[in-house]
Amino acid sequence: MSTTTGDHVVPSISQDHSTENKPAQSKDGNVVFDESVLESYITEDTQIAPDIVDALRSNDQTARLGAATKLHRLVEKGETTSAQAIINSGIIPDIVAMISLDDAELQVPLGFVLAFLTAGSSQNVSAVVEAGAIAKFIHIASSSPSGRARNYALRSLGNLGACSQLLSDRVIQEGGLRLPLDILGNPSKQKDSHNYWAADAVAGISHQLSPDVTGYELHIRDITTTLAKYIEYQRDETAGSLEACLLALSYISSNASAIDTVLASGIIPRVVQLCSSKRASARHSALRCVGYILYSNKGTKQLIKAGVLEALRPCIGSDDAQDRRLACWAASSIATNTLDQGKALIKAGFIPVLINVISNSEESTETRVDAVWALAGLTCNWRHYHQDVRETLLEENCLEGFLSALKLKDHSAVAISMKGIFRFVKTRWPGRPKAIERIEAAGGVATLRAFKLRPEANLELERYMAHIILKKHLKQVSLPPRV
Repeated sequence: MSTTTGDHVVPSISQDHSTENKPAQSKDGNVVFDESVLESYITEDTQIAPDIVDALRSNDQTARLGAATKLHRLVEKGETTSAQAIINSGIIPDIVAMISLDDAELQVPLGFVLAFLTAGSSQNVSAVVEAGAIAKFIHIASSSPSGRARNYALRSLGNLGACSQLLSDRVIQEGGLRLPLDILGNPSKQKDSHNYWAADAVAGISHQLSPDVTGYELHIRDITTTLAKYIEYQRDETAGSLEACLLALSYISSNASAIDTVLASGIIPRVVQLCSSKRASARHSALRCVGYILYSNKGTKQLIKAGVLEALRPCIGSDDAQDRRLACWAASSIATNTLDQGKALIKAGFIPVLINVISNSEESTETRVDAVWALAGLTCNWRHYHQDVRETLLEENCLEGFLSALKLKDHSAVAISMKGIFRFVKTRWPGRPKAIERIEAAGGVATLRAFKLRPEANLELERYMAHIILKKHLKQVSLPPRV
């Protein structure tokens, strides 16, 4: 599951936890299992085989455990029809009812089944919740003698929290947030796997956390304080728990009302440090946090003071596509903030790397668009009396970058690029003749003529601007573009 915030896709908690503190997948010891028998577990009308259902509902403990193990194997194999078969058979209430501290053996196979279902469709999730599973998950996660059962319960709480705002609120109200926070609050006393799934649960619940939930500000403070302490504590950058905590922090930071709480936690220097992590997943999560915090002017000041510019610039030139996109997004926020921050961006050497991104036709559209907005922010947000900024931009090939951006399909990027070019040649300033020369030397005449032929209706104004630049400033014969 992923969500889109603005124009930026925010990934959800990974389902492939390739980390050192990843809990092991459930296995039946060294017993070799014949997977071909799985077909017999589901009937032709997509229900669980009657003998399994009967065994699950029997009073025989051995039969129940055998049936639970078969269901575990079925969903662990990833059979596409297994979830629907479980729903159709009406056994979810039975599964939830059987999970109790009185029968520890059933907690693991049935806990895995429920974790599988809570990561599925809304129909699956509704059936699990309606059966009263939230209270059971909290009980098992806090008190089960089985570490694996506790992990599956925490995983289910995170899945439910990430499913919808309503379920996130419900999990919180029933006490499902307090438990994982308590685990993360005492990490040295926990197994790595418990810390991981607790962090995963907090990230899931935070993802859909609503300002309308009772005690929202208190929850935000508790979550942020716990996350900050754990992120400072966890120095193993390969730990999945660190990535999940950073992801949760990015979800919290995406809410403008929570930014001050994040800043007050003192976590900014550590987040900036992690933007240079050798571990890609940790680095990406830290960059997402930075991207959201930069929406706050106060947050931007703290980040710059902590050295975020030095961390971001290498990411824009990185071989990692996600690094480039997240860093260009961050740069676009800084460039449109204040003049001093824009100048700091220029001084840190961002213009050449941004232009390289814009000019690279193999780069993703999203990354190029963010790079364009960063460059445009430096060009268009300051009045003509800031000639020192414009002169620097001109010398560092800003116009050439805008000309490259005119070939993009994104209307907003094209519009702001044309505005940037227009600003250089329309404004009366000492560098205007040189700007015109650079446009001509970069093949700008041909680029602008080609742009005038673009047929999109929403580019009417930009086509006219190209016509004006050609005719009045480049002294070219140019007929007005057809509307």
